[in-house]
Amino acid sequence: MKPSHKLATQTFSTKASDKSDAIASIEYLTRIRNHYDTFNSSEKRIADYILQHSEAVPEMSAQALAKAAETSPATIIRFCRAIGFKGYTELKYYIEREFLTPGTDSFQIKRGESVKVIKQKLFHFNQSVLDETMMILNDDDLQKAVDLIGSARKIDIYGEGGSGSVAQSAAYILMQMGLQCTCYNDAWLQITAASQLHHGDVAIAIAHSGRVHNTVDASRMAKEQGAKVIGITGYPNTPLTEHLDVVLFTSSRESNVLSDLPAARLSELCVISVIQMALLSENYESYANQIEKAKEAFRRKRAQLS
Repeated sequence: MKPSHKLATQTFSTKASDKSDAIASIEYLTRIRNHYDTFNSSEKRIADYILQHSEAVPEMSAQALAKAAETSPATIIRFCRAIGFKGYTELKYYIEREFLTPGTDSFQIKRGESVKVIKQKLFHFNQSVLDETMMILNDDDLQKAVDLIGSARKIDIYGEGGSGSVAQSAAYILMQMGLQCTCYNDAWLQITAASQLHHGDVAIAIAHSGRVHNTVDASRMAKEQGAKVIGITGYPNTPLTEHLDVVLFTSSRESNVLSDLPAARLSELCVISVIQMALLSENYESYANQIEKAKEAFRRKRAQLS
């Protein structure tokens, strides 16, 4: 008799390697649950079959699953890679460990609930968003982004609306480190700035939906000019991801009460902070000196107490 999901989680989380296994499986689960609407018809059939027949899948070959989902073995492989696995064999391993159980975390407020209860629910929801983003973020892609930003001659950051506020914060953070960075929120400035980029430059596009027309256009232009383009987004297979050299995925968890904006901003800011700390770790002396210069400039701008 197979252990229950709850028991399996408790058993496997006792070792560091097993804990990593659990996180990887949650990443897979998150991709299927949050990005289902972005899958094409073949990918949706694969996702549906796996979620409905998780016990049978570990015993099935790629050919058998393809037949059951009315698709091809090649599509099975592409599906596995799209959700963060090397191939079908690795996917089956995590399903067999029985971590494939749809999550139920949500944020709902009932009429007349107290501030105390609302506070607890909201903080719990936001924590789950951050945990999910941490699990989704691919370490190799993060390192690629850090390397590109650290060696860039010039950095442009594009974002509008809620993501535009994060773009401004990102530029502020990177400028403190002495990096040549400019944020563009205006559509015309975005496309104009992108047209002036060259090889050795980097553009960072922040768009939670991946479908913000102006940010997509600026990213396309930056890539055409030879710049490397890094994207921070919540969804794969969008117009934005078509023009990215590095994609950093964030949580796309939503609620019945809130729009996706608060969760998206939390996720995006955390990604920027990770990049900042990784840059500082790799070249601490240089960046720390620049940050101290920025702090001194801030001190001069503050009013002195009498």
